[in-house]
Parts: sequence; C-alpha cells; structure tokens
Amino acid sequence: MSLAVKDIEGSSLRAVFFDLDGTLVDSAPDIAAAVNELMAGFGLAPHSLEAVRGMIGNGIGALVERAFATHGVALSRQEFRERHATMIDIYADNLTRLSMLRPGAAQALSAARKAGLRTGVVTNKPEGFSRIILSRFDLLAELDVVIGGDSGHPKKPSPEMLLAACRSCDCDAHEAMLVGDSVTDVQTAKAADMMCAIVRGGYTAVAPEALGADVVIDRLDELEPRFFAACKGQ
Repeated sequence: MSLAVKDIEGSSLRAVFFDLDGTLVDSAPDIAAAVNELMAGFGLAPHSLEAVRGMIGNGIGALVERAFATHGVALSRQEFRERHATMIDIYADNLTRLSMLRPGAAQALSAARKAGLRTGVVTNKPEGFSRIILSRFDLLAELDVVIGGDSGHPKKPSPEMLLAACRSCDCDAHEAMLVGDSVTDVQTAKAADMMCAIVRGGYTAVAPEALGADVVIDRLDELEPRFFAACKGQ
C-alpha cells in the first residue's frame, strides 16, 4: 500500500470523481478488439493489446487517429469522420465482452458512499457507452453524476468536465478528488485545482510516481472509509 495520507490531511473532502477506462474498469481488451476489427476493414495488421493500452486517452477520436498513425496512415478530415463513425459502431457491440472491473473498484465506491461523499465518473468516453459499462458492473447506482466526452464540455485534460461534476455535486474543486490512472487525469485535476489520486496498473507508460499526483495507490479499495473520514477531518 502506498497511500500518502499525509499529503491530504486537513482537507475537507466532499466528493470523489473517478476516471473510467483503466481506473474503474480494464476496458482495453474490448477497445483493442474494436480497433483491430477497424484495422482489418482497411487491410491493416492488428495492434497488440499493450499497444492499444498506450493509445487510450483523450477520447475515441484520438484513439482512431493513433491506431492509423501507428501504421503510417494519415487521415484526411473526411476519412477521419468516416473511420471514427465506424469505430463507434464497432465498439458499441464490444463494450463489455472482455472488460473487467479493476480490483477494489466496487469496494471503493461503496466506501465513498458510506463515508457520505458524493461520487461521479468523469471520462472522455461517450456518456451512453459509459453508463452501459457502469451498469454492467453494477456501479451506476453508486454514482451521483456521470459526465462523458460528448457532454458538450471540452475533454480532459481541460478541467471543464470536472468543474461541471463539482457543480452537479454542489462542491468546490478543492473539496473534491479525482481518481485516475494517467497523466491526463493528473493534468485535469491540477487544471481544476483538485486533488488527484493515481491507481497503479492503468493506461500509462510513465511510472505512477512520476505523474505528479497527490496520492498513489496499488488498489482502489485502499480508498477505504477510514481514509475518507480522515480527509473530512472526522
């Protein structure tokens, strides 16, 4: 366990927001299956699961661009729109076939609720897809708000989705924490003036300790009621 409680003692935590892909859910296997079906449709070789993990982040559009760019294919605007639409259609049929809940995810959400915290998911994935995945793993009922990349707000690392989540949960940014897995999440939290926890084992090529988060944890269930109570000064 590598929970740096000393870094956040004295704070008044009222809400905790989670990233989805690589944080609550290991969705890379389903995403990789969809990416490789897209690649096959254009006569391109499949990407490895690890390669796709490195492409995840900043939304499905960025994923599509990276998947083709890795093959040396630069897409025109029209080509991008068409391939992005195709990827959306393919992935819609592959949302939860191979994905798995990250260790301790359900326990962390339950602990947050028991501690009296508002909870939410803030992700660059489309909200509809996110809700289907969260429902599949029985997490949706534990959440007060879900904000996806098609919400009308600029995507992470812009802080706008996080700030919208704060408004929905009636808290200020300094009273909330973002739990994520990547540099995008750290950048987003910092831009919002919010605390950030990073869970190991997500989708980052950079060592978690080097991302600049306030807290680094091995498993999500390290965010237990005692931890939240300490953050609230109870």
